[in-house]
Amino acid sequence: MACDMCFNKLKARRDLWVACFSLKDRNSIINQVYQMVWNAAVFRLINEARRITPDNPQGHKEINGTLHYFIDECFFDSQLLAVRRLTDGYPLDGERGVFSLLSLLNDMKANASLMRRGNLFLVEGNEYDYEAIEHRALAYGLEQMKSGQRVIFTPPELDSHPMKLRHEQIDVLSGVKENQRTPNDCIREEIFDRLIKKIKSATNEIKVYVDKNIAHASTLESRAFYNAEQVSITLGYLWEAHKIICQVVHFINAYILFDGSGGFLATPQYDHLEFIDKSLVSKEGIDALGEVWQEFQKETTQWASWGLKDFQHETV
Repeated sequence: MACDMCFNKLKARRDLWVACFSLKDRNSIINQVYQMVWNAAVFRLINEARRITPDNPQGHKEINGTLHYFIDECFFDSQLLAVRRLTDGYPLDGERGVFSLLSLLNDMKANASLMRRGNLFLVEGNEYDYEAIEHRALAYGLEQMKSGQRVIFTPPELDSHPMKLRHEQIDVLSGVKENQRTPNDCIREEIFDRLIKKIKSATNEIKVYVDKNIAHASTLESRAFYNAEQVSITLGYLWEAHKIICQVVHFINAYILFDGSGGFLATPQYDHLEFIDKSLVSKEGIDALGEVWQEFQKETTQWASWGLKDFQHETV
């Protein structure tokens, strides 16, 4: 059904692809997505809290502008960087290997010829012939009935539905009709092209913005060359990028790797809203915060005293 060399090559690549979704590696794609979505959820809590904060008599929200500006800036920078990392274009393995969606998709596309129906069933450890499983399940049921069993629970190994489902998925991925199936049906490269295009179209402006304004302090000339000054990332654009990233991650995990896929927002294992009703500091503590600010201002002022005098007694 599949040559040993093709099977071994596919297994080696698939092991790498599966590692992209491992919870054990802090940099894996799935851990990056979980962290990104979790932080987005926390920001939505903060945004909603700001919205429902009552106005004072002057019609302004009684929230600290310094603190919330800091929250907004850190949130946007970290989220845009998260999207940028997930769409990095370096190879998936090697000295400069990175865990990114584009790296993964490009690697899958390059090895699409290995992803044949027969190979996939072998490497996934599934039985190709689901009808044979159905026959065994029927025989098992009849045997149980003969022994007087009224309620029959079919063992998992006699459940043909996952194998039948996998064939149906590969039908779509390979563009083959059910009555034309063969072990050599191959996942089409166009599948990966479409996923790559979907990711790029939803994140390209974020990539430009991060490259020119966050990851690198680009010059005016550099920003003009890429028209980066015209790029403005809205919250809606960011949410759309999140949605597309999660959709593609789900597609890869569920249909290419056939490894299942759940939600993307982790369930808190603690009371994540505990003390959220408490203020950051009491009125009595405000003076202490002022002192901290003044001390740091003095410290940074002293940094400007370093200069030529420090070179007077140094030798080259």
